[in-house]
Parts: sequence; C-alpha cells; structure tokens
Amino acid sequence: MKASDLYKSVTEKIITELKQGVAPWAKPWKDGSKGLSTMPANATSGRPYSGINVLILYMEAMDKGYPTHGWATFQQANQIGASVRKGEKACQVVFVKRTSKEDETTGETKKSSIMRAYPVFNLAQLDNVPPQYLEAPPPVDEDIAHDSALQLIKDIGVKVQHGGNRAAYYPQRDEIVMPPFGQFKSEPDYWGTMFHETTHWTGNKKRLDRQFGKRFGDKAYSFEELVAELGAAFVCARLGIPATFRSSSYIDHWLKILGDDNRAIFTAASYAGHAADYTFEQAHAVQEHTPDVERPTPREKSEQEMDDSIAY
Repeated sequence: MKASDLYKSVTEKIITELKQGVAPWAKPWKDGSKGLSTMPANATSGRPYSGINVLILYMEAMDKGYPTHGWATFQQANQIGASVRKGEKACQVVFVKRTSKEDETTGETKKSSIMRAYPVFNLAQLDNVPPQYLEAPPPVDEDIAHDSALQLIKDIGVKVQHGGNRAAYYPQRDEIVMPPFGQFKSEPDYWGTMFHETTHWTGNKKRLDRQFGKRFGDKAYSFEELVAELGAAFVCARLGIPATFRSSSYIDHWLKILGDDNRAIFTAASYAGHAADYTFEQAHAVQEHTPDVERPTPREKSEQEMDDSIAY
C-alpha cells in the first residue's frame, strides 16, 4: 500500500468514528477485561508500537475482535514457526525514517522523513503459534494502576492545584489546576483529565516546545487539544488505565482539521507519542520536592488567568 493511500484510509476511518460521536483512541481501552488496556507490541521483539501505529492497531483489533495485541510480519511469523492462516488479510502500519542532509551552498542541515507502509498480522490470524507468544498479560490491578499514576505525577514534578470545577493548564504559571477528585465520575475520568493536562504541560517552551493556539476553536488550539487527547490515551494505556474521552466540544474542529489534511492525525499521534515518552522519561529523574496532588487546594482565579489557560 502506498503511504498516500494509508493516510487516506486511516483518516477516513477516524472521521467516520468522530461523526458518530466516538473517539477511536478511547474506544479500544474501554474494556480492560479483554486485555485492551495494553499497548500493541511486536510479538517477536516485544517492542511496543508508537504514534499512529497505536491507533491503527487498536482500531483493527477492536473491529476484528482480536483477543491479543501481539503483531508480526509475515517473515517474523515464519521465524517463530507460525504461519499466516489462508485468507487472512494484513493490517498496514507505517515505518518512518528520518534523514538529514547538509546543503552544500548554505551549509544548513535540512531534515526530512520518508514514510512507507508495511503489513503485519495479529497473532490471532496465525496457526501454530508457540504457546509462549500467546500468554495473556496478567490482569491489571486497578489499585496498583492508580497508585502508579499518582507516583508518575509526583515524579515528573508537575505543579498541580485542586479547586474549582474546571481542569486547565496555565502556561504562564506552568501549573495544572484540577477539580477535586470527588467531582469526577470515576478514577479513569480523573486520570484521563490529569494526563490530558499533563500532555499540555509537556508542550511548554522549556520542554517539548509545541506551539499552542491562542483562542478556543482556532486551528492550532484545536490541534493541540487533539494531541492532548491522544497523549492522555497513550499514557493511560501504558499504566493500564482505561482511556476516557472528554473533549467532545472539539469534534467539529477535528473533523475540519482531518478533512483539510489527511496527514494531520499522523502528525498529532507523533506529537502525542513524544509527549507520552517524555512524561515517562521525566519520571526517572524524581524531583526532591514534589507537589502533593492528593490534597485539594482551592484557588481563586482571575478572569485573565482563565483566558490564558490551555484546555477545557
């Protein structure tokens, strides 16, 4: 499959879901009892997929009802002694190779990327798969998952204040404000919101330096919201927490973005993957003084501060 065809097919599929009011990046995680809270990974190397491949493979597994998130190429299946069952169709994922070349005239380094599609098969599409590749991951302990989420927030050193009824990230203060825990319908809703705002936090100039939009509904702002939704889903999946969907007010804006550019979802997923990776990488450098995210801290906010916030 040509890369251009993959852009088109994936974008069309996501547009169809969004028009039905469904966020495909949250839908696959909704039933942890089926093992859908784990990240899709290459079955032979164990390496998790990233970026748009996470969305592609989750949607494929959900649509086809696969009980596993292990995937392999035709050649990899043969290497472990398995074989692709007759009549099975592959799912196309992408490989991106980034290159840089120095301009002989200006001396500037020009960066570019080459994307190609390649086919993979779910383990459920194979015969004679060795038992060790079919072992189901241990069930997620919800208490451990949520303790891990709390520890992650503490370890990355993000400033969190609790109070009010609105979640937002304030770039000027470099601070997240969250409603008290008890105002959320469930723990996954709380953590989905927290990691949505944390994804915004990663975009600060002193971190990953993503450019935010300035007004609700403008294209850059809406795109950042899309990145935050995906980033939250990716972080929650790695923690074993079902992802939630909280920005339904952005669906119309996202439909326009995807309709104007069928590469937009690929770009957003790439940014979201980088944000999720950054979040976990920061957790390895535990801060000496971390905020207490469990204790609600009411705070009066000015109208100007509300206008300067990122996220809803």
